[in-house]
Amino acid sequence: MAVMLGVAALLAMAGASRAGDVYVPNFDFASPDIGTNSPYAAPVLEDWQESPQPSWYNPAYFGGSPWSYLVGTFYNLPNFTNNMGTNNSYIDNDPGDQAAFIFALPQVAIFQDIGATFNVGKTYTLTVGLIGGGGGMTNGSTFELSLYYMDGTNMVIVESTTVTNTPENFPTETHFVDFSVQVPGVQATDPWAGQNIGIQLLATPDFDNPAAWGGYWDVGNVRLTEGIYVPNYSFELPNIGTNSPYAAPFFDSWEESPQPSWYKPAYFGGSPWAYLFGTFYNLPNFTNSQGTNSTYIYNCDGVQAAFLFALPQVAIFQDYDSIGEDTNVATHAFDATYEVGKAYTLTVGLIGGGGGMTNGSTLELSLYYLDGANMDTVAATTVTFTPDTFPTDTELVDFQVQVPAVQATDPWAGQHIGIQLLATPDFFNSSAWGGYWDADNVRLVETTPLNLVNPAITNGLLQFTVQSEPNVVCQILATTNLSLPVTTWTSLATLTNVTGSLPFVDTTTGLQHRFYTAQQLP
Repeated sequence: MAVMLGVAALLAMAGASRAGDVYVPNFDFASPDIGTNSPYAAPVLEDWQESPQPSWYNPAYFGGSPWSYLVGTFYNLPNFTNNMGTNNSYIDNDPGDQAAFIFALPQVAIFQDIGATFNVGKTYTLTVGLIGGGGGMTNGSTFELSLYYMDGTNMVIVESTTVTNTPENFPTETHFVDFSVQVPGVQATDPWAGQNIGIQLLATPDFDNPAAWGGYWDVGNVRLTEGIYVPNYSFELPNIGTNSPYAAPFFDSWEESPQPSWYKPAYFGGSPWAYLFGTFYNLPNFTNSQGTNSTYIYNCDGVQAAFLFALPQVAIFQDYDSIGEDTNVATHAFDATYEVGKAYTLTVGLIGGGGGMTNGSTLELSLYYLDGANMDTVAATTVTFTPDTFPTDTELVDFQVQVPAVQATDPWAGQHIGIQLLATPDFFNSSAWGGYWDADNVRLVETTPLNLVNPAITNGLLQFTVQSEPNVVCQILATTNLSLPVTTWTSLATLTNVTGSLPFVDTTTGLQHRFYTAQQLP
């Protein structure tokens, strides 16, 4: 994109888009800087508020420790061996060099209201890195992650997840384990719609068992992602129950592809076309007198998922006008559109190979829009079944489709978004047909690609705004000769776009013209 400014020119180039991140102040507990000297910890946190001291807490019963000392920041001390001893507790996936600690006593918490709201039609996923078991924590001690809003002075929890300290959940003290809590699609009638988002991290050991109190949690890398609500994204509806045959040819919200002329049920064991896709119950592992089930999908979202048989033109799709089996008319529940300047990422969990599927069978994931009655594909990804790609039938593997920043001239700009999952085995090789795909956890995220906008000249200096997802690190480059390769351009600055919108001023004077670009760094 080139914008001529008389004596100056601005060239903005989009970088790689990321998830729809929402800015969380001090997400990595880097502030304040507590230094690198002993005791490597301090009871201080910026941007986060500590829970107030409850009436039951008496410092005299806890070694004289003030309530405020039960949360704080610590330095992630690197591994070393010297004459003073050995440190082997370095957390290898901490995004910075500091993290937070929260003691495992009831009502010990940190929280903050961030500068974002629960928007109608969006989903929100909070992900936090945790390590349990520190300081002799009791096995079974719990911790709560939650998203909330304020109703006056009352903190109202919208959704929460409880994390339990066990050796299985936390096999090491040197690696954060991610846990998440999700708010599904916000409805206009929800009391939290339009309210500011709050994040709380709360220790929840058994209040009635003080003998189980103590120890501490390590906390790092707090992330909040805003996604687009996809109705029945995890195929939990309709509820098909937990009894044999554990599957049914039904979907809510998703429409099935129509039966093509070539499909004759008599050639396929009498199976109606409608039986080639549906919902199944994720049967837990068991061993009993009837045998053993070892096909439990451990990363299934919820208790149900979808199946699609690997025959040509077997598909499920959803858009603004699609009609699910739960209704006879379009509900328009999926109301997202392609917005100019935004990029889109579709992510779907898949398992291939079921039912003796042929090696090399394919499935297409796509984003589309409707041009009248025609389904026009905007972007698609082909997934191929191989044992290397799907080494097990008990773990969904994520695959993505990406649409780059929408331009005003794109025919899909402003159109409603459509999602399709389509089996695409070789149409001309019927011997390769058969088997089935498992699908689950359909996610759609809208992102802001790296971009330079709003150029202006003030007092002879060029200024513009760097837009991106929060916390993107980028380099601002410039040249006076647009024919030169970008690798030779002058680096003006390396910036971290903390909030997603960052002003930049080129202080260079005396130039007749200059071109600019931004490149995202790892």
